[in-house]
Amino acid sequence: MGTSESAPLIRACWLSWLAVATVDQAKVEKALGLTEVREITWADGVELIDEVAHDEEEPFSAVVVIPPMRGWTLVVGPYFGLPYPQQTAHVSELCRELSAQFGKAQLFFHGEQNDGEAWLIAERGQIVRRWISECPELALGEPFGVERRLLDAYGITGKPEDLDPNSDLAGDWVATWGDCWATTVAEESSIDPTAVTVDTGSISSMWVAVAPPFE
Repeated sequence: MGTSESAPLIRACWLSWLAVATVDQAKVEKALGLTEVREITWADGVELIDEVAHDEEEPFSAVVVIPPMRGWTLVVGPYFGLPYPQQTAHVSELCRELSAQFGKAQLFFHGEQNDGEAWLIAERGQIVRRWISECPELALGEPFGVERRLLDAYGITGKPEDLDPNSDLAGDWVATWGDCWATTVAEESSIDPTAVTVDTGSISSMWVAVAPPFE
């Protein structure tokens, strides 16, 4: 897709999002229990994503639903933030349940200032991989795909969560996460929202909604 001034790229210093393998946006909204759903322009949605990431205090509730693209529906907001300890278990279980309903569901967190990366890949009701750079002890599953390839390139034959944190190898990896960012994993596994652009006259709006509190 080409770029246009009316459709800026999605950006936030701390970007959290959910990706669900369906183009049925209404079903995703229902499954998440979203309320107060209203349409906003793409440009306003991008601005809101950045504002919420910086300014919203707990409990996180405002989310932005991106129009379905390439077979996926994305919902963006700190509500889905895997690294936030008060909600890691909740969003992990939510993602697992969504994967049982839709086949695949994924969570991502990307810190633009090298202050954290996280992802959770779930398929058919099972968590295939969870990695939270700031909490390696919470890792689940085995590295695969681009994560595995980049670990191999760094000479890490096992899992990053098993590295001695004081070793040179761990230090080299943590310095840039081996370029294995959430956006890198998302690009291969679903969609990288920071790289999605739209042409004038095509998809030009988003939806903003309120997510329910976690039980």
